[in-house]
Amino acid sequence: MTKVASVSYVRAHLPEMVASLRKKKRGRVIITRNGAASAVLLSPEELETLEILADKKLMLSLLKAEEDERAQRLVEHEDIFK
Repeated sequence: MTKVASVSYVRAHLPEMVASLRKKKRGRVIITRNGAASAVLLSPEELETLEILADKKLMLSLLKAEEDERAQRLVEHEDIFK
């Protein structure tokens, strides 16, 4: 869920906003200055998701793993470490 708040509002309510992001695990707050977006406050989970999505090699690996699962090309982990 994305919220929009001014710098002055964020300054006055930062502890509550951080607690809200922590509680929801997802979300972001777009911080505006003079009516224009100037920064974003993210939950750690949201940041992690963005970092994963930005990692092309990791995303390709995840997509291949999903494809392998759909095609039932799976191996038990016990068989790998024999």
